[in-house]
Amino acid sequence: MTKSRRLIFLAFVLSLALVPLAAVNLHAYSDQAKQIGMHLKCMCRGCDMSAGGCSHPGGAFSGPCETAKGMLNDVDAHLAKGETQEQIIQDFVNQYGTIVYVEPPKRGFGLVAWVMPFFYAILGIALVAFVIKRWLRPRPMAASISGPTVSNESLDRLRAQAARETED
Repeated sequence: MTKSRRLIFLAFVLSLALVPLAAVNLHAYSDQAKQIGMHLKCMCRGCDMSAGGCSHPGGAFSGPCETAKGMLNDVDAHLAKGETQEQIIQDFVNQYGTIVYVEPPKRGFGLVAWVMPFFYAILGIALVAFVIKRWLRPRPMAASISGPTVSNESLDRLRAQAARETED
C-alpha cells in the first residue's frame, strides 16, 4: 500500500511540474505579431527590449512580461481586424507616444538620431587631424626666442649678493 501511495504522490508532483509547461504554450502568438512586436518597445519600463523579444533575462522570472504579452495580444487583435503593420504601429504611437519605437523613424526629428553619429565621427576625425597637425608643426628654437638680456656683470653681482644673504 505504501508503494501505491508513493506512485500517486509521484504522479501528483509530476502533474504539478507539467502545468507550467502547458501554460507557456497556452497562447502562441502569430509569427506576424512577433515580427511587428520586434518594432515596438516593451512598455513595462523594466527591460528596455522589444515587445516581440521581451525575455527579462536572469533572476527568478525569465520570459515575456505581462506588458509584452498584452502588447502582442493587441497586435494579434489588430491583425484580426485586417490592419497593416503601419496602422498597428501608428496605433501604438498614438497610445504611448514615439517612445514606443525600438529604433527611431528615418524621417522628421528621428532622422537626427540617425545622422548625429556620422556627424560626431567626422567631427572627431577632424579634431584628431588638427591635433596631429599641431604636433607635427616645427617649433621655433629656444635660441631664437628673444627675451630681456642681462649682462654677465649683473649676474655676478646678484650671485654674490645671494651668497652673502644665504651664509650662516
